[in-house]
Amino acid sequence: PLCEWCVSDEQHFSRKERGCADCPTVGRFGILAAALVALAGTAFLSYRALSRIAVKALRRIFGPAVAIRLSQLEARVGFQPKLKIVVSFYQVATTLGPVYGARLHEDFTSWIRVFEFFSFDLLGLTYPDACIGSMRHRLLLAALWPFAVILLGSAAFAAHALTVWLLLRNPVWQSRRGRRWQSGTSGIVAVDADGDGIPDRGVVAVDVDGDGTPDHIEDVDVIDTDGDGEVTVSELNKHRWRELVRETQSRILYLAILVAYFVLPSVSRSIFKARMCESFGISVFDATARRSYLVADLEVLCRSDDEMYRGLDAYFWAFFVLWPVLVPLVLLGLLLWIRRDVRALRVTRLSRACRFLWRDYNARFHYWELADMYRKLFLASLVLFIQTDDGSSKLLRLIVASVVSALFLTALALVKPFKRFDDFYLACTANLLLTCCFVLGTVVQICESAAYEDMCDTLVGFESAFGASAFVIVLTVAMIALSLVLFVFKAISALRAPTIRLLSTGRAPVMDMSKKCHFHGFISHIWSTGQDQTHTIVRQMKLVMPDVRIWLDVDCLENLGALEESVGDATTFLVFLSVGYFKSRNCRRELYAGLALDRPFIPIHEADVEKGGAALEVLKAECRAHCVDDAGLGTYPSYLGPAEMVFRIFEKEDPILWVRVNAFQLESLKSIALRMLRHSPYYMRHPETLTSGVMVAGEVPPFAFVGPVTILVCRDNDG
Repeated sequence: PLCEWCVSDEQHFSRKERGCADCPTVGRFGILAAALVALAGTAFLSYRALSRIAVKALRRIFGPAVAIRLSQLEARVGFQPKLKIVVSFYQVATTLGPVYGARLHEDFTSWIRVFEFFSFDLLGLTYPDACIGSMRHRLLLAALWPFAVILLGSAAFAAHALTVWLLLRNPVWQSRRGRRWQSGTSGIVAVDADGDGIPDRGVVAVDVDGDGTPDHIEDVDVIDTDGDGEVTVSELNKHRWRELVRETQSRILYLAILVAYFVLPSVSRSIFKARMCESFGISVFDATARRSYLVADLEVLCRSDDEMYRGLDAYFWAFFVLWPVLVPLVLLGLLLWIRRDVRALRVTRLSRACRFLWRDYNARFHYWELADMYRKLFLASLVLFIQTDDGSSKLLRLIVASVVSALFLTALALVKPFKRFDDFYLACTANLLLTCCFVLGTVVQICESAAYEDMCDTLVGFESAFGASAFVIVLTVAMIALSLVLFVFKAISALRAPTIRLLSTGRAPVMDMSKKCHFHGFISHIWSTGQDQTHTIVRQMKLVMPDVRIWLDVDCLENLGALEESVGDATTFLVFLSVGYFKSRNCRRELYAGLALDRPFIPIHEADVEKGGAALEVLKAECRAHCVDDAGLGTYPSYLGPAEMVFRIFEKEDPILWVRVNAFQLESLKSIALRMLRHSPYYMRHPETLTSGVMVAGEVPPFAFVGPVTILVCRDNDG
């Protein structure tokens, strides 16, 4: 019925050559597949190698300032959400021809081939379908090749873990790498492992990868399996092996999520090839006499009495349940399982392995990726259920797709699920352009159809389909151009944005909390002399640490009688010291609750007398005079008196001086942030990452004199 059917089994129809072409040899396909596997393996090994030496190399070549700024780009620009938005756009836009029948003018076919790369259809991009064999074989390969990729990746991860384990047991390699904590209790220290402010048990620093640097801190009880209170080499090796296995499992899960996300639309569309039929007239005398043939294999007649067509039913429904149904449901189950950890900003092994699905969205809408995935799935494959016989030659699919895209754009604009506004704007633009593409696809189909001769110019205004096709190409190219402009703009903004980064990694800190808390800090102050300052502190902290959650009375207080519970809902206790603070009964209630719960105190000192401040000695005297309540107002029965309060606020750690002037205020904020991070569960287990401190892009760097300097001093100057 079509002039696109090659009689020989050794040939396939090539639109590029506009005729039949010889099928590539199986050897060529094998070489190509092996090259892809080798490329993937090389990329993985390169990543593992570069991740260890990149920072050191950048520091040596370009200097520490350039190295830190370059390391910030990936985290600040947010390449992942923008890449997902662009890929999703082209995965749907490239289906205009095969799914919706809106084939662009032949002058633009080369453009479409370039964009088809985003479909991640490995078989379709490397080997013609007609050369694979029967339709059953095509369905099997199309549905199962992603599992082969996951298995190969899993084998690579397992081989890497085994290699690390063998090297860890090699004495020569251990001596070169400087292995630590070899025996006894030499690696055991007392820390607050769960971030509740109370020293828990002894813990040991575990060097999992054997590079000489502890990777994390673990409870002795976890490693000390025989309960003798000592961590031996054998016990530490067993723990290392368990950690390697768990880390490998997390990487495999991350790989499986990555593969499923990118190939789901193309694999689902390949499965629907078993249902995509096209009807043709079989008689010049009877216009109603028509037969439907399978588009992917024109030998198959789309009728229930056709043996070949009927034999595809089992394959189609089995793979339909596997991919469009089960894969999204599994991902949904994972998101539901980790929803509490995500909303509480807690980093667990499972939530970290699933971060590709949720980390680009606000915690309330961490499931939005599934909504977008179902949108893609519907537009790229499920829409094929509409008029399976001749839907690609009619306008109904395009109309439905336009309506669905417009509705999703409306929902996106109302919900605003993205963390970054630039990602939100890019997603809205992508959906708007996609809606325009479907509308123009309707125009292309009208102009290309012989049934609507002269209607293209009369109704639409285009003389032919060339104009509408050019318009579609302009929209698709505009998406790439807009994304590149946004990347450049965000890269420039990222280098200038005043947000806190770790000096050790150049990345934003991990803002997790203990399981019992919903805030990183509770800030206690007196309204008369500290309200304006504390409001400024909280607002500025949210600017330099966007994910921080600080309890502030004007934002969170609902019941004055629940102050003690609010203190317990925060990981740290921030005390703003100003005149009259210790005279306030409610402030003392908060202080006693902090002592009772043994929360880490972070004192912040207001020294400016004109702003309600005072010298530390004056504030100490005020504390001794008023913090004498018996049993801590009933909150802290074991209260030892003013001496305990003075020690916790003024002596255990020096109060942080609050300064308002530009760069000096930034130093105050950095000090507050660093102390809060030191008491968070993640950095209690990874304290080495905070050793170098924190920095803010654009801050005034340290200066040093290169030669002798004479300083003139006036003795009459009070300063």
